[in-house]
Amino acid sequence: MEDNKNLQIVNSDILRYKKNKFPALLALLGLVFNCLYFMLLYGIKVSMKGTEPTRFADINMGVSVILTLLFLLVCFLTSEGIKGYKKKFCIIALVLAAWQIFRIFGYPLYGLQEDLLLVNYLWLEPTSSVPEFIIMVIYLCASAACLIASAVLGYINIVRLENHVKELGEGNVNMDEVFATLEAEDEAAKAAQPEVEEVAYVAEQEVE
Repeated sequence: MEDNKNLQIVNSDILRYKKNKFPALLALLGLVFNCLYFMLLYGIKVSMKGTEPTRFADINMGVSVILTLLFLLVCFLTSEGIKGYKKKFCIIALVLAAWQIFRIFGYPLYGLQEDLLLVNYLWLEPTSSVPEFIIMVIYLCASAACLIASAVLGYINIVRLENHVKELGEGNVNMDEVFATLEAEDEAAKAAQPEVEEVAYVAEQEVE
């Protein structure tokens, strides 16, 4: 039990010397899914439906482009912030995830309702808007899921590091003692190994 506790302390201490990489990579993966989404979105260039202009060719599209660029910038900064164990960026990641879910009810839903999602996409040549709507929803949900996972895992590591640093500062944990204890346990285990092997050998001989 004590050995497990010491290993946990060592693992927490390791966080002081390495970046919070995995949660940061998840945030970047959320950014990648967002890129896949807008590559499909901005490939739709239907300007008119009958005699009415569509939202894919008005000022709303320009606003969407600006918001997308802001999202990419903030998402990248969020990844860097989480990598550096800055707690506030976990909250920003959750806000970005909520924004991605909210976007489903913008252009994707509008395109589905107006049956405008008919652009040729990779191997897909849709005859209805449903397949591309589903793809766009998957991209946005995947982006949101990555950002949520980044926020949660990043927050757990940040709190873990903060608690460890606090314990060190208050003198409740002495890393030299922890390393000495683990080293002594390792030496004891190595010393006991020949005896275990000898007992096993004797038992094997008796069986034969």
